[in-house]
Amino acid sequence: MSVDFAINVSIVASIVFFFFSLAQLVHKDKPLSNYFLAVIFFSIGIQGLSLWLYAGDSHIFYRYFLYSDSAFLFLLGPFLYLFFLYTTTETGISWKKVLLHSLPFVLSLIVIEALNFIFPDPAVKGALQVFQHIVSTSYLVFFFYLIGVYRLLYAFCTKEPSRALRFLIFITIFGLFSCVLLILSNTLLRELQFIGDVAFICISLLFIFFLIRYPHYFSIAQKESRERRYRRSQIEGLNKQRLIEELDLLMEKEKIHLDRSVSLEGVSRMLDISPSQLSELLNSHYKAGFNSFINAHRVEEAKILLQTMAGVNILEVAFECGFNSKSTFNTAFRKFTGLTPSEYKKQLSL
Repeated sequence: MSVDFAINVSIVASIVFFFFSLAQLVHKDKPLSNYFLAVIFFSIGIQGLSLWLYAGDSHIFYRYFLYSDSAFLFLLGPFLYLFFLYTTTETGISWKKVLLHSLPFVLSLIVIEALNFIFPDPAVKGALQVFQHIVSTSYLVFFFYLIGVYRLLYAFCTKEPSRALRFLIFITIFGLFSCVLLILSNTLLRELQFIGDVAFICISLLFIFFLIRYPHYFSIAQKESRERRYRRSQIEGLNKQRLIEELDLLMEKEKIHLDRSVSLEGVSRMLDISPSQLSELLNSHYKAGFNSFINAHRVEEAKILLQTMAGVNILEVAFECGFNSKSTFNTAFRKFTGLTPSEYKKQLSL
C-alpha cells in the first residue's frame, strides 16, 4: 500500500465517520448511546482528516490546528468507555460524569490552540516539546481507556458469550496494539507513526462494520440477560404472600406513595429484601415496574381527592399525591384512566 493511497483512504474514511456521526444525531430515537457514538465517530473523523492535512502541508492547518487532533484522543477514549459502560452494564450515566470525563479534552484543546496562536510559524515552534508531551499523554490516556473497554467487554462476554462479542474484543486488542505503535512512534521510532495511523483507521472501520452488522446486539443481549435473571428467580424461598401483604399495608395504611422521595431502594429496606427482589416481586405479582406501581396508587388517591373536593386545584392534587410536576401527573393520570385530570374533573360535574 503506497503512502499516497493510504492518505487518500484516510480522507474518504474521515468523511464516512463524519456521516455516521451526523446519522446518530438525526436518528428518530436517540438514547444516550447514540450521542456517545456521535462523539466517537466525529473524533475518529478528525483523526483521519488530520492525517490527510498533515500530508498535504495545509497552511491553515499548520497555522491554527497543528496537533489539535491529539486533543480528540482525550475525547475518544472516554466516550468509547462510556458507550460500552452504558450498553454492557445498563449503568446510569449522568451528564456530570460525562463532563468530568471530557475535562482533559477541553484543557488539552485550550493549551494546544493557545500555543498555536503564540507560535504561529510551525518551522520555529517554541513549544514543540510541550506538544510532544501532550501527544504522548493522549496516546497513553487512550490506551488506558481501551483497557477499561476491554475489561467491560470481557466481563460481558463471560455472561453473554457470542462470536460477535469475540470479534469486538479482537477489535479492542487490535486497538491496543495500534496505540502501542503510536506511543513508540512518538518516543522512539518515528517511522511507526504512519503504520499506527493506518492501523487506527482500519480498527475504526471495523468498529463501524460491527455496528452495521449487529445494530441491536447489546440491547438484545441485555434483554436476554434480564429474562434469564428472572428465570433464575431471586424470590424463591421467600414468603411471597407475607411480602405482598406487608407491601399492601405500606400502600394502603401508611400511604408511602404520597412521599415524593419514595424509591425502590427505600421500599425494599422497609420489606427487608433487596431492590432486585422487590423489582421481581412487583413484576411477577402486580405485572408492573416500581414507578408504574407507585403511580397507579397515586392516581387512585388523586381520583378520591377530585371526587371529594370540588374546588380543589389540580396542581395541588398533584403535589398532595406525591407527583413532582403537573406534566408528570397528567401523563400518569391519562395512562391509568384514559383522561387528563381536567377531563376527569369535568366528567364528575356532569
